[in-house]
Amino acid sequence: MAQDFDLEMDTLAQACEAPEAWTEIMVLAALAAKLVIETSAGPSVSEGLRRASAGIAQWAQEPALAAQLEAIMAQGRAALDPPLFRAALADAAGLTVSTALLQWPRDVAEELKAVARAQTLLAAGAKLGVAGAPSQAALDALDAAARLADPSGREGVAILVRPDAEAAPALLAEEAARARAGAALVAGAHVLDTALAELAIEAVRNGLDSERGGVPRKAAAARLAGAPDADILAALSGVAVRGAYAAALDAGLDPMRRRVALAAPETSAHAICAFAAAAVDPSGAFAADDECRAVGASIALTRFHDAEYAFDIDGFEHTIRTLVRALDAAHGPDDASPRRSIVLRLDGLAALLMRSGLAYDSQDGRAAAAAIAALAHAAAISESAALAQAKGAFPDWSGAKRAEEAAVTAAREAASALPGAAAEHAQSLYRALPGAKNEGLRASIAIAFAQDAASVRRLGLDTPGIAPALGVAVFGARGDGGFGRLLSDDARAGLATLGYDEADIAQFALHVEGRRTLKGAPGVNWRRLAELGLTEPALEAIEDAALDAFNLRAAVHPLVIGPDVCEQVLKLPPDVAAGKRGDLMKTLGFSEDEIAAADAYCMGAGHLRDAPGLADEHKAIFLGDRDIAPEARIAMAGAIAPFARVALTLAITDADADRRAALIEAAREAGVGLLTLRAEAPPLTLAPPAVEEEMFEDLTPPAPRPTPGASAQEAPPPVSRRRLPDRRKGYIQKTVVGGHKIYLHTGEYDDGALGEIFIDLHKEGAAFRSLMNNFAVSISIGLQYGVPLEEYVDAFLFTRFEPSGEVRGNAAIRHATSILDYIFRELAVSYLGRADLAQIDPFDARGDGLNRKAVDAESAARLISRGFARGAAPDNLVMLHTRPVENLRDRREAAALAARAPGARYRPEPCAACGHFTVDAEAGQCAACGAKGEVSGG
Repeated sequence: MAQDFDLEMDTLAQACEAPEAWTEIMVLAALAAKLVIETSAGPSVSEGLRRASAGIAQWAQEPALAAQLEAIMAQGRAALDPPLFRAALADAAGLTVSTALLQWPRDVAEELKAVARAQTLLAAGAKLGVAGAPSQAALDALDAAARLADPSGREGVAILVRPDAEAAPALLAEEAARARAGAALVAGAHVLDTALAELAIEAVRNGLDSERGGVPRKAAAARLAGAPDADILAALSGVAVRGAYAAALDAGLDPMRRRVALAAPETSAHAICAFAAAAVDPSGAFAADDECRAVGASIALTRFHDAEYAFDIDGFEHTIRTLVRALDAAHGPDDASPRRSIVLRLDGLAALLMRSGLAYDSQDGRAAAAAIAALAHAAAISESAALAQAKGAFPDWSGAKRAEEAAVTAAREAASALPGAAAEHAQSLYRALPGAKNEGLRASIAIAFAQDAASVRRLGLDTPGIAPALGVAVFGARGDGGFGRLLSDDARAGLATLGYDEADIAQFALHVEGRRTLKGAPGVNWRRLAELGLTEPALEAIEDAALDAFNLRAAVHPLVIGPDVCEQVLKLPPDVAAGKRGDLMKTLGFSEDEIAAADAYCMGAGHLRDAPGLADEHKAIFLGDRDIAPEARIAMAGAIAPFARVALTLAITDADADRRAALIEAAREAGVGLLTLRAEAPPLTLAPPAVEEEMFEDLTPPAPRPTPGASAQEAPPPVSRRRLPDRRKGYIQKTVVGGHKIYLHTGEYDDGALGEIFIDLHKEGAAFRSLMNNFAVSISIGLQYGVPLEEYVDAFLFTRFEPSGEVRGNAAIRHATSILDYIFRELAVSYLGRADLAQIDPFDARGDGLNRKAVDAESAARLISRGFARGAAPDNLVMLHTRPVENLRDRREAAALAARAPGARYRPEPCAACGHFTVDAEAGQCAACGAKGEVSGG
């Protein structure tokens, strides 16, 4: 279902009109959120932006706001939350909700009302923060409602529950138990599916005999895994539903609540900790002391890095002010709620720092991030004050008002210590505020560096909030038509900011992306592979595979160079040559260092840490997510916290496990509102041996049961494959069956026996053509393993399906009921002498002087391939008077006549009628055809 949805979205995105600055990811996000307008010319993003901007401008009663808001969104600088966008299209001012905070009732009887309220908000597209301790049934209901609102799960977690200190232990313990149960179900499902599939395969291999080979052992393993008897019996008959138990989890049996997350109220061993005094939403963007709702928008910081490699301060301030006016209008003119809450998320900070040539883990980087946060906060507060003067302040927030005043005062003091033009501009905005006590603010505004994946998709970015950049490499279509690593636009802009020219950047790109060739590579290269015996076709196959491979081992692989080359040239065991065991490059004698060097040369290093020509002081600028320590992330959060709410995600590895509590406490002290800990297990470098090999290696399989009525005897030895010579004989027959052109290719052993066929169709569809090609391969394998051609002829003769009908181009066959019927008629006539299967006797149909009635000499070049003979046969080679080739039926008839006349003596001349040397010496009558008369040539 998910794959079908993705395919449908990709198809719609290609046909959708969008602004030039929008990426495909942004268009897909708009389609998924239903923010696209259907026009006469097709789906249009631009029309949706225009209508939504006009609707919001009408709410605000500011006609000029429409053009400003539309331009900001068309440039990709900002995106409204989907609920607000859809409300603007529907002209539903005051009904939009981006985020809502609910105080959960302690009385169980009131939970139904709270659940209903939450369902209404989820249906509107809001994310929820819940303060309190819902019951397990209520949590299940909330999770179900969130699944209905977002069936695909693209929006991620929709509800964050923050219980109080008293109720938290029980809720967190229940969630941990559910997580373990879900993991156990997933693991058990895979074990059961694997055990039953292996049992079914083993049963088929042993002729569905439950006592042969490894069937008893596989059945015992399935029973130990917990498989029901019914499924074991089905597998013994060769039937096993692929992924049956894994599919059961998708049917709703997973106990995990995927749309609801629980946060510990303070420092805890739980994976999520919410340090704020009140509940926060799932992205960590907003918090409040009482129930309220907020409207929000997202801002892409990278879009403000201008062509002069500087931050566009004026454009950023203009965007903040425009969004504040738009979001204030979304509350509606009659909104009498005690708090008009606005959330502005800032995303892509790490990418902006890279573009600016600043390292994430540096004092300059933290100062720049803090200055941008201060500018955003100052501009938003300034615009809120301006709106209050124009439209009236909203008004008494009680405790929230005092907290707002304290936050503005703290932000003003923190901004005074920041360097740079952005910080100076923020200080000037703070100084221009009407009063220190904020008597004239219209809305409560939260600037947030959140962890909202949906927001990032809408902006076409890679990372949310203050999360470090994933790296300098992205995957996509390259200029040479292949698919692989590309140097990211952020890294290119950062290199240009640092003063590197286009030639330098091209070399850095080559280092990151790779050269996609092993020619001239260190360690593993063409020269060394050729010295090991690889042929030029094998080397060319490796080069072709390298164009789209993700690593070198996928390109230098037995299945790429061919099992025949591995066995015959490299002298590798069959299982290694088939790619079932081992590492080919290690087997060939290459060290890990050589393989790594060649992989970086060919496939790209994926990073700039050791890029030639990059100054040492610049390397820290282009570090990726895994290179940034938890302490650096916490320090970045601390620098931003005076101006914005911060949500942070930390990866805890085995190296950081003993520092977990210290890191959590440091994050709390740095002002992080929501902390998510992601545990990462250490990579496994050794693969344990298969359990079945350890447990059963000493067991001998039971002897096969004798068939009824047969004496006990040893099982026949396996039939070995008789391979064709590399240079082989054969012919190509071009024929038209029912209007469909067919080419039949045959390959023969040296003794003339058929060993392979190929079937080429002219203008058929790819599926049918591929099916016939693979059918021919299966027939060829069977012939080489000793299956008689007669068996295939009997099996496929007279099969009936389209195309069928008239046969043109074959002198012996005039009609066929199907392509298979024609093919096996042709093979039977040509290789089995089955003239009875031809509509015209093949000997009579030939006009080449070799039929039954004509034995005139002619050139043998007509029947011998000059290319195959390579000139070994002279041009004047002719076919003299000789007995034509007799078919098997004639041979049997002649033998029968000879048996009836054991004393017969035949003349040395052939019969004039049939050409056989079966003319009775005394009576002059042919024993084969019954003709009586003079002999040929007599």
